[in-house]
This record gives sequence, C-alpha cells and structure tokens, in this order.
Amino acid sequence: MIWVFKTTIKNKIQVRKVAPLLDELVLPHGKWNFDLEDCDKILRIESRKMEICESYIVEQLSASGYGIEVLE
Repeated sequence: MIWVFKTTIKNKIQVRKVAPLLDELVLPHGKWNFDLEDCDKILRIESRKMEICESYIVEQLSASGYGIEVLE
C-alpha cells in the first residue's frame, strides 16, 4: 500500500521531530519520506502491512501540531 499526504512540515528540523512517530507507525514493514521541495510538502508512506490506517496517521501527526490531509 502507498499513502500520500499533504502536510505543513516545512523543514528537516520538523521532519526530525516527527520521525520517531512515523518510525513507530511504519517500521519495520514499510518506509516513509517527505518531499519538502513540493509545494504540498508531501509525506509518502509505503508499507506491506495493511493494518496501517490513513486516518490514524492523520490523527497522530495532527496531535503533534502539524497539518496533514490525504491526497487523492
């Protein structure tokens, strides 16, 4: 599965702040990365594990103070 999100993460410092949370959600069955060059500050998550829920990812990053929404 691949999930793509628009975020308000603007720089590498903010990426480092959410990295432990994303690692906990995605590893060891997948990987994640940010495209900070894109105007939508894309978060892309790939996982072989189907139990990852996009609404839970949105909830967790939102709770950390960042805007995030699913890109269709």
